[in-house]
Amino acid sequence: MTLPPLMIASARRHLEAAYGLALEGLGDDQIAGAIAAAAEDPWVDPSEPRFLARVVDRLPIDESWLFREDPLWEWLRDEGGPALLDAALAAARPVRVLSLGCSAGQEPFSAAILFQGLLEQAGIPGSAAAAYVQILGLDSSPVRIEAARAGTVPGWSVQRCRQDWLRGRVAEDEPGRWRVDPAVRAMCRFDLGNLVEIAGRGNGALAGFDLVLCRHVLIYFRPAEAERLAAGLARGLDPGAILVFSASEAHLLEPGGLAQLAHLGAGRAGAALPAAHARRTAARRANGRNGAAAPRNGARRTGPARRAPAAGAPAPASGAARGDAIDRHIRVALEHAQAGRTEEALREARAALFHDPRHLYSRMLLGRNLIDVDAPRGREVLRDVLAAASSLPPDEEVPSADGLSVGQLAAAVKLLLDRPEAK
Repeated sequence: MTLPPLMIASARRHLEAAYGLALEGLGDDQIAGAIAAAAEDPWVDPSEPRFLARVVDRLPIDESWLFREDPLWEWLRDEGGPALLDAALAAARPVRVLSLGCSAGQEPFSAAILFQGLLEQAGIPGSAAAAYVQILGLDSSPVRIEAARAGTVPGWSVQRCRQDWLRGRVAEDEPGRWRVDPAVRAMCRFDLGNLVEIAGRGNGALAGFDLVLCRHVLIYFRPAEAERLAAGLARGLDPGAILVFSASEAHLLEPGGLAQLAHLGAGRAGAALPAAHARRTAARRANGRNGAAAPRNGARRTGPARRAPAAGAPAPASGAARGDAIDRHIRVALEHAQAGRTEEALREARAALFHDPRHLYSRMLLGRNLIDVDAPRGREVLRDVLAAASSLPPDEEVPSADGLSVGQLAAAVKLLLDRPEAK
């Protein structure tokens, strides 16, 4: 059915008011499609809560997969997870993990599989893991929560992750559907939860959690609202608890005053790591195990290092306003790309390059998204990025990508060029 523009506009306003979502990245056709699929009555009230919940179920904002983004899970496996387990075991209590915006359970299941592996390394059988680690997944969508409780994930959630992460804990149940091992599911609980309300309740909602994951959620909020919510989450943490955003949201650690940890996007509230774990972490960094440099002169690193531009580096765009415009276009491009909206991501990457054609990160985003629609041209852009990066110091920080060095960007571009679909 054809929906009147006033109804679409009204639904947008009520969705933003109820869930805090910034929906500028979604076209009217996408909003209308979600409304049409959710409406049980053509004269539905756009402010009716149950109707809004059904619309949220159908908005294209829930892309997720098992073990999304290797660096987080590598850090949890090598540093964060062992420290949390040791502290909890010493206190004779379980580790408590909260996943905000958990979609259909991919992130909680990933955390459960990882912690189960750590426990087994310590001689604790996986069948007993639920007594040592408890994971709560919250999402505002009833349909996604029901899917998480069912313990099955779509095939693409499995195919997009590194298979060695799964440890045989996910098996194909039927074509296109995979079932999570019962011992892993026993570690997880799922419930409805609105991030806006959770951040507003502060410690009443987050008390007792050791690790709070809020990745690729705040990108859907307007910048000021995202900062407000991030600060609310930080205030609600117990001392020593860890809050993790995605790398593209790492700047949101600053409003809450959290100490940046070795993993970009992870911050700690108040208390520091126990001394034994601090020593092990320092040794790992010195050995380059996680690709992070040890702090110099014993100084504690609390955020991405700021370096002066090296000679020959691409000149940053002139003026604060131009730099802000580039950052804004990059942020929106990432939002679109993560939601699978390639054309919109390309539009924003090109807009960023309009302000500074030499901008490395914008060029990388352009090439990455071009590969999906024009592989030869995308590869050409990425090769140009590699050539530009080769003339710069590898440890030089890339503008508009806090914590990302030129060497890391070059490595990411090489991986993109090596992907089969990029050939």
